[in-house]
Amino acid sequence: MLRNIAVIGAGVSGLTVGYALKKIGLEVEIFERSQSIEEFGAGITLSKNATLLLQDLELMEVLSSKGYCPMGSFIRDYRKAKVIKSKKLDKNFITLDRRDLVSTLSHKFKELGGTINLDSEIKSIDPATGEISISNHEKKTYDLILICDGIKSSLRELYFDDQKPQFTKYVAWRGMTSLEDLPKFEGNDKVNVYYGPGGHCVHYPTGRGDLVNFVAIEHNVIWSEESWKIKGSKVELLESFKGWNEDLLSMFDSSQEIYKWGIFERPLPNKLYRDKCILLGDAAHPMVPFLGQGGCLAIEDAYCLMSLIKDKEDLNSIVQEYDRLRNSRSRWIQKRSKLQGIFNHVSNPIIAKIRNFVTKIIMNNSVNKLHSYNLIKELSEIKKI
Repeated sequence: MLRNIAVIGAGVSGLTVGYALKKIGLEVEIFERSQSIEEFGAGITLSKNATLLLQDLELMEVLSSKGYCPMGSFIRDYRKAKVIKSKKLDKNFITLDRRDLVSTLSHKFKELGGTINLDSEIKSIDPATGEISISNHEKKTYDLILICDGIKSSLRELYFDDQKPQFTKYVAWRGMTSLEDLPKFEGNDKVNVYYGPGGHCVHYPTGRGDLVNFVAIEHNVIWSEESWKIKGSKVELLESFKGWNEDLLSMFDSSQEIYKWGIFERPLPNKLYRDKCILLGDAAHPMVPFLGQGGCLAIEDAYCLMSLIKDKEDLNSIVQEYDRLRNSRSRWIQKRSKLQGIFNHVSNPIIAKIRNFVTKIIMNNSVNKLHSYNLIKELSEIKKI
């Protein structure tokens, strides 16, 4: 029977699984190599497939109080902001500032007696025995090691496969602005997505005061860094999106700070486990952000593993079932996200018109299928077998 768990990484994935496992009575230690848990100021969207799980984990009340429920989304043309398609969103779809999500998870984990070890880099692990070697030369042994250290996970590279993150030829610009600086049209306080030649943009309120998050993504073949914290040039951003809607460009210009980063991905390994080690979140399945599912899948991973540990005692059964459930779904969403990127960034005007027509017809069904996935129901069906 599993009793003590090591979690490597204190991001959304690590904190969610740490909290979930503490909630069912396990001893959990989180190891974070940074000296503090600092999230970059940016937005995150959480759709129904994740918020239903957070509700079951008794986290949604506090997260809803800090977040924003947009209740609708619009896809728009990049020049005149003409609506191509609109969609209602229910109360299960929320937007948040990532700092509020991470701080809430951290606080709730500590409330349950969980331990977060900062400035603690894991130098090596022994998948067979569950032993970890920490940067302070200490060694500890656990029943299970959960690797949640992100897309650049060195532990995955050492113990699972040698596939490195790959640049996708997309570059993203991110900034924060205020509600008063949003483009002045009806529905500007909803989730708004703009399709343009070779790029797209999205903006939405975050619930942190009047702060609005925006991301503008363009096709770019040159990039070498994978970081959210590289300062970008406002002049370069405005030049890259020259010819787009003037109100949208004015919103870009209103942001005090602009950040720029290359978007990377990493193929899934053949298996998400090795002996007593399991991969979760971006360490397992990093993907392009065009469906807004990175954080949602990390929450699904955490909930899935918690449920399996609660219902099963045999470690082999737990890791094999986790891999079966999470590997196939993650691969599907990873591929679907890549296709969405191609769809979003059509440059040919004729193909763009076809894309917009198709969007009007299939958008609701496609999004509903993605957001309506119910992991709780799937796990319940498995228990009946």
